[in-house]
Amino acid sequence: MPRRHLRTRVLLLTGAFVLALFAITFGLSWRALESQRRWTQLISVETKTVATLEELIRAQNAFHARYESIDRYRLVVQILEGQAAGSLRARMNAYRDAPSDAASQAVVAEAQRMIAERKQEIARQLPQLEIAAHATMSTGLAVAWILAILSFAAVQTTLRKVVRPIEELSAAADRIAAGDLTATAPVAGDREIATLGVAFNRMAEELKARARTDDLTALPNFRAFRERIDEELERADRYPETFGVLVLDLDHFKKYNDTHGHLAGNTALQRVAQTIRETVRAVDFAARYGGEEFAVVVPQVDAASLAAIAERIRANVEALPGNPITISIGAAMYPQDGRDREALFQAADARLYQAKKQGRNRVVGGAPAKAAAV
Repeated sequence: MPRRHLRTRVLLLTGAFVLALFAITFGLSWRALESQRRWTQLISVETKTVATLEELIRAQNAFHARYESIDRYRLVVQILEGQAAGSLRARMNAYRDAPSDAASQAVVAEAQRMIAERKQEIARQLPQLEIAAHATMSTGLAVAWILAILSFAAVQTTLRKVVRPIEELSAAADRIAAGDLTATAPVAGDREIATLGVAFNRMAEELKARARTDDLTALPNFRAFRERIDEELERADRYPETFGVLVLDLDHFKKYNDTHGHLAGNTALQRVAQTIRETVRAVDFAARYGGEEFAVVVPQVDAASLAAIAERIRANVEALPGNPITISIGAAMYPQDGRDREALFQAADARLYQAKKQGRNRVVGGAPAKAAAV
């Protein structure tokens, strides 16, 4: 399944959080407004009713104390205008028809009863409003926990998909900078980071190849030669096998450079490298050891065959067209001449030195080899 772009993932995650926060904020705001509306309505209606009834009691007591003309009693009755107080109106009508202390007290008693009912209603509604307030608070706390959990999940996802792959990529880069060319980066995380990991690994492989390749001749270099001979030693240790090592050096190469120039010398090195590459077998490993020196690891070979391969190389180099150039070769066999890299190379190098002393343009090894005159 293709990974989404990091930008897309971030935008989607941000959009989801924005929508969630908007929905939560809207829901909490609506609930708070609803609670406030109920509270305002309760306080407004009940308080107004209580105030009206208390004003009525005062007006009733004042009117009965002065006992003015009963026609003026309508001013007291008007206080109840808009109030659906049927039982109170009935008692006020009874007082208007037959004013008396008992009738006035009945009006006051009914108004006080209604005041008590209103206050009881307020007392009954208050716990419900408190419950609603607590529910709103609990909802807010729950939302806070949910957001905390979602934030934690987002952080973990970011760590797993972004931060950790980048850290591993950085660690791989540090290992390569320290000289460990086997380091690779994980191909993980978001699409861009995974693509970066693939590109990093390609660059690491290219760097590894360049670090093991000689720029001038395109042959493996000394580092690659050492790695290959170590591999052959491990293989020969596991399986009873023999292999050979050739060390090759161009004859009088300094004089060649002085005579023909360094550009011609570079060309000569390239031609010799190509000749060695074409002469050895496919399983053999040729490398530029340094300067005008070359080396070849020849697996699964005996001393006579190793000398024959070395002689073919010598003859082919000598037969190159153009400015004449020759090569001297020393050969060593595992395990006869050594059981480790240094011993084998020293044995082959000593025989190379012997070939130089004997007149150059020849092969010296563990078995007799054909030599050419200088």
